[in-house]
Amino acid sequence: MPLRSPMPDLVIPNVSFGDYMFSNLARSKNKVTVIDSSNNDNQYTSQEVRENSMKCGSAFYRMGLMKGDVVATCLTNCAEYTFIVMGVNACGGILTTSNPNYTKDELSFQFKQSEPKFVFCNSENYVKVQEVCSELNSVKEIFNMEEQTNRKTFSQFLAKGNSKDFPLGVSVDPDDVALILYSSGTTGLPKGVMLTHRNLVSIFTECECAFRLSRLDIVYLVLPMFHIYGIMMSLLVMSQGAKVVLKKRFDFMQMLRDIQKYKITTFTAAPPIIVGMDQLPPNHGFDISSLRELGSGAAPLAESVALSVSKKLNVNIKQVWGLTEGAPGTLHMDVYTPVLSVGSVAPNTLLKIIDTNSGRELGPNEDGEICIKGPQVMKGYYKNPEATAKTINSEGWLHTGDIGHYDDNEFIYIVDRLKELIKYKGFQVAPAELEDVLLRHPKIVDVGVIGVSDLEAGELPKAYVVRKDPTLTEKEIHEFIKDKVTKFKYLRGGITFIDVIPKSPSGKILRRVLKDMEKKKSKY
Repeated sequence: MPLRSPMPDLVIPNVSFGDYMFSNLARSKNKVTVIDSSNNDNQYTSQEVRENSMKCGSAFYRMGLMKGDVVATCLTNCAEYTFIVMGVNACGGILTTSNPNYTKDELSFQFKQSEPKFVFCNSENYVKVQEVCSELNSVKEIFNMEEQTNRKTFSQFLAKGNSKDFPLGVSVDPDDVALILYSSGTTGLPKGVMLTHRNLVSIFTECECAFRLSRLDIVYLVLPMFHIYGIMMSLLVMSQGAKVVLKKRFDFMQMLRDIQKYKITTFTAAPPIIVGMDQLPPNHGFDISSLRELGSGAAPLAESVALSVSKKLNVNIKQVWGLTEGAPGTLHMDVYTPVLSVGSVAPNTLLKIIDTNSGRELGPNEDGEICIKGPQVMKGYYKNPEATAKTINSEGWLHTGDIGHYDDNEFIYIVDRLKELIKYKGFQVAPAELEDVLLRHPKIVDVGVIGVSDLEAGELPKAYVVRKDPTLTEKEIHEFIKDKVTKFKYLRGGITFIDVIPKSPSGKILRRVLKDMEKKKSKY
């Protein structure tokens, strides 16, 4: 039997995402809800966010944005990002976000498929965006976020709008597509995930119930807003009347200064940031006592690190899990949630674990692929019905590609990605499990595990290791894991010391990059 949430089902408002956000923002009015720490500490109240978003909607409407037209962003974190999201959605348009550090080829792939009508970018990537857009017939205007001569800017765009003549007459169906967010592309070409207004309202309704923020909470946003987690977190904080502090670029020491300056109470980050906080010396010199909770997402966090940080900083650590195609899948957390668990099933959601070979539904403590079904599941992949059919079956179950299990108390645990499992003589080896073990070594600061081809065994586990202590040897590592894992998980593929583990902006290990490095080595 599929698992259900321990919480009752929620009533999902049958409204557009824009209407949902405008209604929530109206409740807080003159309370400051966003601080753009990278832009002179510019502050906006809930009312100002609402009015500027309506101005965006009005400007888009006046410039001819029609229902179903696409607007693209290629931006670093900024307050204006949220104005654009809500303004586009209020007009029935579709927003697609892109990494501002994308290469020309990567950006061209996304823009050619999504065909944006308007594009917003930064000064640093304007020339690249302009070159890409010059090859497309769909793009009508490019707007530069910063003030710069001879370029159309965001302030000029916003001046075209008027919140008083906001297009209230535009009818938006909750089942219309609101966002097209491209997957990280760790394997194969990126795919455009279509999220509807109903998807977004469902996500927010579930999150607001499970992760209730106080109006006194101050959330630090270090995750990029072009990522599902970043854009959703920024808007979720605003919708609950709390305050979000945006950071354009991440810097660890600056983060500590910001926590002290703004009295940050909570934030969610990728595991490497949490690992960095664990390595802070006792006399680090920053007052970060305002922190009460840290979320770790994008990849599994080692239990040893979670427990250590929780004790050192006196904070509650939560492992969070989700995916662009269907976030959140699990949400409910309380004092009884184990530190390695990502919680229980979200409200209005069904979850099951299936055998990766037979498709048979599994029981407690059996690892398999996690499948979810609920109102947050994407509409499908943009212009890619074949990939959609492979991911969502005829009964509406989303195959997440994540391997995990639930325990006897129905708490969910993520083990690894299905496509990243190493097969050693028929045995399945989860890279994340080995990484967890290796990170416990006092001389290791970071690690990435991959499978390397072997004629006899199929694949051999191999570790790329970043040393904290240069005296660390391969022999020490092999000896360290001997009594910690079963023999088929030994690092028979070897160990390579490296300066940095390649990761995506959201913190996921880019195993394909490590595998490419391995292939290049094997040629010589």
